[in-house]
Amino acid sequence: MTAPRPLPLACSTCGRQYQHSSHLRRHQATHLGSKVFRCQYCAKAFKRRDVWRKHHLSCPSNNSHDEPPLAKRGKKPRACDSCYRSKLSCDGDSPCSRCKARKGAACSYTRVPESNRNASVAPSSTVEDSTESLSTPPCSTPLDASAPNTDNNTKIPVSFLLSLTNPAADSMCEVFQDATITPQRETSVSTEEHLPATSTEGVVFPWIFGQLDTDPFADLTSFSLSHLPCPTPSMEEEDMDPALEPIAIELEHLHATLQSTDPSYTGTFDPPLAKQIFTRPNREAFIPTYFRYTHLHMPLVHRPSFSVETAAPALVLVVFLCGALYSPPRDSALAVPGFFRIAEEYVFRRLEALLKLFNQAGARGGGDGGGRVCEQQQEMELYQTLQAALLIQGAEFLMDSGDARSRAWRVRGCLADAVRKLELTSARRAQTQGSGGVGVGRVDWEGFVRDETRIRVATWTVLGDWQQSGILHHPGSMTVHELTGSVPCRPELWEANDAVEFESALAAVGEHGWIRSASLRDCMNALMAESWSGVKGFPLRGLSLLDLHLMIAALHTMISNARWASLLRTCTPALQRATDRWEELGRETFSHLDDETVRMSGFVRHSGELAWLASAFLKHSAAGNDESTPYYQRIGHKSPRELHDLMRELRGL
Repeated sequence: MTAPRPLPLACSTCGRQYQHSSHLRRHQATHLGSKVFRCQYCAKAFKRRDVWRKHHLSCPSNNSHDEPPLAKRGKKPRACDSCYRSKLSCDGDSPCSRCKARKGAACSYTRVPESNRNASVAPSSTVEDSTESLSTPPCSTPLDASAPNTDNNTKIPVSFLLSLTNPAADSMCEVFQDATITPQRETSVSTEEHLPATSTEGVVFPWIFGQLDTDPFADLTSFSLSHLPCPTPSMEEEDMDPALEPIAIELEHLHATLQSTDPSYTGTFDPPLAKQIFTRPNREAFIPTYFRYTHLHMPLVHRPSFSVETAAPALVLVVFLCGALYSPPRDSALAVPGFFRIAEEYVFRRLEALLKLFNQAGARGGGDGGGRVCEQQQEMELYQTLQAALLIQGAEFLMDSGDARSRAWRVRGCLADAVRKLELTSARRAQTQGSGGVGVGRVDWEGFVRDETRIRVATWTVLGDWQQSGILHHPGSMTVHELTGSVPCRPELWEANDAVEFESALAAVGEHGWIRSASLRDCMNALMAESWSGVKGFPLRGLSLLDLHLMIAALHTMISNARWASLLRTCTPALQRATDRWEELGRETFSHLDDETVRMSGFVRHSGELAWLASAFLKHSAAGNDESTPYYQRIGHKSPRELHDLMRELRGL
């Protein structure tokens, strides 16, 4: 049993002691003479932020009961410009120790006010949550997490991972929602020709825009988002949407069939409620919301070509449902999770049927030109249905429901088998740019979308399997060795709105942004090799944050596999060496990215936390401390509690 941690943090006013600096700051706010949190609906004011938030939701004058705006974080920036760009810890000296070690490096503080330099960060009068605020710098975790931290009140910053695995959270979706930065780029999601426009510039939660006294993203106010509407979902009497009505009818028929034939089926389907949910106003609200939030963290679906009229019915349904998870907590959005059970059955049954048709077509061989076009259309429907299966499986895993998580865990093997049968683990781009350089216009955009869809389906199947296996301590279904296909393309190519913009992006990324001949297996072989030629000799050039995340996720699954085989102690030196090399790649990659690019990258910008965790796992095991750890004592947990407790223990060492 782990010994209780000491209580080193004492209140300077009354002497009360706390284990966590956030708890101490929350307590110190009660000693303040002024009440800094005021309700915007009545005259009441509060010293503590958590009390203010609870009052906000129950205030008699608050008719909407939206979430209150987030408080500003108390910490002020003090890293030098170079350390800030590299996402490294900085001692705040002039010049700092890191810049001194870099020969000829200039140490400047153009982004830090003079009053903040060389000053320790005092506890702020603004109460801070124990999890990371939205106003945190874009990459909150330094890649060099082992570097000394000069702030005694700050521990290893793994707030994203701690929040993600927090067993007290209602759903993991909350963490992804809080970590979302609304995208800047032009977006053309086809739902209908005319959609009501709502300006939400600089606001993360569109339904509370106008409530923020201080915009935490003041530097992002140039973002133009009026083309991405977020109308309020409706439960008023509406006709069922023509695009969604056939899907709803199929769901109802499937529900009736399962009720009469499958005793284990526990899903529900309420036709009157479905008529209120599957409406055009809700479609116009939920689908754009999906591309605002889920797509940012999981860019699996090709947003520019997605259309309700042409996409596979399963994909339309799942995008609609997943968008509701991030929509305002109105009645219609809150009722949507009740349809996930029958939607899961619908999606996976369609996937099974399409796989059979595809295998039969392959056995018959190719036909005439018209037959090949038809087969291409069926193939894209198959891939889109597989995308829907990945999305709904991931959404159910994120929900704080034992039944939903168990179902998600059972079907992950089906996803892995489908990817193997379709040979997607070796999928590559069929087109080249020619030998004459970039070769703008030589790559067919539609052909690129087909190839990249195959690559991304394989990538996100593997990534989801590894992440879920690590959280619940299960053996993974897929290995690094079988991933011989291409890695995903640069995000600017995947997000290009049309062929013209694609050609422009293709010219901008250059040869290394397009020719991605190295597979993930090649990358991991290079990280694990005896010799290391540095960043310039790495087989994959033009690294993106998704590339970094894939590699560190692969390292975690290799650590797990070594543990399952009782070889971790033997493999620790090579795995730690690979982790150190990954950090070298990470520092180089982050140094070339601006803040906006990092902010727009979704949860993959937190890969530094996974690198810290990999090193912590290895050191913990090498010291023999893992033998009595609850996370390792059982294969398969029902919740992320064991991993959360282990990370808190590792962070405190």
